[in-house]
Amino acid sequence: MPELKVVVSIKQVPDVDELRIDPVTNNLVREGVPAVINPPDLHAIEEAVRLKERYGAKTIVITMGPPQADSALREALAMGIDEAYLISDRAMAGADTWATSYTISKAVQKLGGADLILFGRRAVDGETEQVGPQTGKWLGLPVIGYVSEIKSLEKDKIVVTRTTEFDEEVIEAPVPVVLTILEVANKPRQPDILSLIKAKTAKVTVWNKDDIKAEPNKIGLAGSPTKVIKVQPPPKTRKAEIIDGKKDVEKAAKWFLDKIFESLKEDESTLKEYVKPKPKVKVNGEIWVYIDHIGEKPNRASFEIMGEARRIADLMDTSLSAVMVGGEATKSLIEETFEYGADKVYFVETKGFDRYDNEVYTRALAKVIKKYKPEAVFFPGTKNARELASTTAIEVDTGLIADCTNFDVDDKGVLLSTRPDFGGKEMSTIICPRHRPVMVTVRAGVFMPLPRVPGRKGELAREEIDDLFTRLKVLDYRVIEKRNILAEADIVIGVGRGIRSPENIKMAEELASLLGGVVGVSKPLADMGWYPKDRQVGQTGTTIRPKVYIALGISGAVQHLVGILSSRKIGAINLDPSAPIFENCDFGVVGDIFEILPKMMELLKKKEVS
Repeated sequence: MPELKVVVSIKQVPDVDELRIDPVTNNLVREGVPAVINPPDLHAIEEAVRLKERYGAKTIVITMGPPQADSALREALAMGIDEAYLISDRAMAGADTWATSYTISKAVQKLGGADLILFGRRAVDGETEQVGPQTGKWLGLPVIGYVSEIKSLEKDKIVVTRTTEFDEEVIEAPVPVVLTILEVANKPRQPDILSLIKAKTAKVTVWNKDDIKAEPNKIGLAGSPTKVIKVQPPPKTRKAEIIDGKKDVEKAAKWFLDKIFESLKEDESTLKEYVKPKPKVKVNGEIWVYIDHIGEKPNRASFEIMGEARRIADLMDTSLSAVMVGGEATKSLIEETFEYGADKVYFVETKGFDRYDNEVYTRALAKVIKKYKPEAVFFPGTKNARELASTTAIEVDTGLIADCTNFDVDDKGVLLSTRPDFGGKEMSTIICPRHRPVMVTVRAGVFMPLPRVPGRKGELAREEIDDLFTRLKVLDYRVIEKRNILAEADIVIGVGRGIRSPENIKMAEELASLLGGVVGVSKPLADMGWYPKDRQVGQTGTTIRPKVYIALGISGAVQHLVGILSSRKIGAINLDPSAPIFENCDFGVVGDIFEILPKMMELLKKKEVS
């Protein structure tokens, strides 16, 4: 087997854990914050080094960034990478994922291509998950996202396991290929002191835009289809009622329980009622929602965003349509999609492809977008839909705004899409001024679906795709039979650092059992292994929307708040009266959870509250 060439693309980001909000200005403080390798990229570097050890591969790391990004490259060299290239030019500053992926693709071409091009799954500063798939699209290579294992590699083909939140596939693809690597694929190594010393004096080659022959109108801020127009701290959306629980523990426990049961009794129907807004503008194109699915089973997130897309369509005085791609089994979703609010359904038939295939689905979706020219396309934030949106955006030459949690329309008819950045520490509002359609991925668990109307009908448009060629071959497939009980629960008991030790979580579990709820934990507890990772609540865990969320000993880091903002009611118990959670809850007790929780459980067992 000739020498294998592996290129790893990495990003340098501010250390999210060190970012702080200035309490006076409410702005994000970046000065003095160290820059680090984007943590998921460490797993791509590790995978490349393992390929070097296993197959004798030549490994190269590249990054686009300012001169100080040199330090990230040297860290990769210390981990065992052979060569490093910094793509640095003032003209490249401010690039979105479209322009970034174009730049990375030109650098790979300058290197003479590669057999494997590896990326981390996501960027922690913006949660995009776009640059890897988009780079593959620019290069014309097959893309396999969310790789949990490289099973085998031969001269002309690779076999990998691809794992999403819903299913797992073993896929064979020709080489060269682009892969994004999941964090579960490996554990990144810590370089030894000699490797660190050697990396400090190693050669890092620097290229500018002319070296990689980049077209000036495709790089940097000027070449980016999307533009950030506003950055602000997360809004405070709740008016908290807080009592002091230090003096009378029993009174505080009873009051807190009463608030929980009042919240559970609220009439949910009033919360779901949709009030049509007055149009702000008239646009020509429709608003589309992509219906993500596994065979004949829709992903709930698709119907969640239908309600918000309905509001945007009404603000733009246009119709709401759904688009779905698939084979025979997918047709059963058409009726359900009308019942959840679509005026029209575009069914793009790909015979024999009931399940997602990036190559076939990208071609199919791009065809109908080019034909019908929607104003905007909303994608649920599932793994398949994120990957599909990324490659389709390059195919139809438009911008893609990732991980959105809020939308509006300005008086000129421009869609304003807002997303959390830097682990939720700030919110960026982004537009796509020149390109259409505007494409957005929407975080799952944030929006509520419209009430389902059985028997509701709409217009059906059918398109059949003849070109079903794909370079991806599925060797094995299984559905992951795993319920996300955090997302399904009416009551979630959240546990933070204030619980002090993993043994004390049993107290929260007992309370959850008495209330008919489940336990979730903050990121630090999941990171320390105190509780299963799939019970982590927050931006990098599960976004939830229970009837009641109860935060126990949770300070209220923005990363956590982003994951709970859709809860109907939020209650909190914390010893620190200045904890941010008290500014972001509906009711709270300033007190010791080790005093108040036992009293709450005592009252529940005596049935003195209801």
